[in-house]
Amino acid sequence: MLRQPPGPDPAASARPWSPHAAHAGTGSPFGLQCHQQLPDRAMPGLPLLIAHAACKGHAPENTLAGVRAALALDVDAVEVDVHCSADRVPVLIHDATVDRTTDGSGPVSALTLSQLRRLDAGARAFDGRFAGERIPTLAEALDLTRGRCLLVVEVKPVGIEREVVAVLRPAADDVMVWSFLPEVVARVRELAPAVPCALLSPPLGGRPPDALFRAALQAGQQAVAVHHRSVDLDLVRHAARRGLTVFAWTADEPDEHRRLLRSGVGGIVTNYPDRLQRALRDRGTAVD
Repeated sequence: MLRQPPGPDPAASARPWSPHAAHAGTGSPFGLQCHQQLPDRAMPGLPLLIAHAACKGHAPENTLAGVRAALALDVDAVEVDVHCSADRVPVLIHDATVDRTTDGSGPVSALTLSQLRRLDAGARAFDGRFAGERIPTLAEALDLTRGRCLLVVEVKPVGIEREVVAVLRPAADDVMVWSFLPEVVARVRELAPAVPCALLSPPLGGRPPDALFRAALQAGQQAVAVHHRSVDLDLVRHAARRGLTVFAWTADEPDEHRRLLRSGVGGIVTNYPDRLQRALRDRGTAVD
């Protein structure tokens, strides 16, 4: 049985960082559940340190080089983006086309895995230092992360849930699924109830989060992932009252990290895990 952390303290934002501050803020067992899925080195109560797009600040996005860079930085989770090839293989890529991140062109869904494999996913970033890096499959990324950290899979389009779940279901303890589309997370939940899911949200722009929380709960979710500029202690507390954990995406600057640590989020997505580790250390928290 999961231990329910104490509720949020009104003075929490004024206190020094403590090992229980983050999930005391969430007020939901979901965050603790995620920590139970991590290797023993992870400390319950700390926000999950989540590398964005494999590890976009250190290697080309959504590549195995990025996954390896994230693992070398000892992250708690690696987030990747997924589309399906023409032959229905889930692959790591952010956009619906290959144009921006490879030397090819055209929709991902119109190219077979064999055709995608011929493209260079590393030549356009980091002055070509990763030239020759290929578009990986979701299964290949999971092979690297399983047993070492969580793999957070953002499902980009509707209609590929079955293919994604086929890869993830055997590793339900090592994965999470996120999407901006309520119908996607609801379908994943239906196909694989053991796979944790979260509903992603664009910046709220000052709007109340109630509609987001309703959509998440209606889709059977226990968590939401919100743009970091929309996250504060009040939002985290509001989510806690609805039984929801809050993850914040994608924060790269030290002042953003410090603010989010005070808010009590369950996890922080960043392109630069090393910067977030420094922010944790600066608050007197050991991260290794």
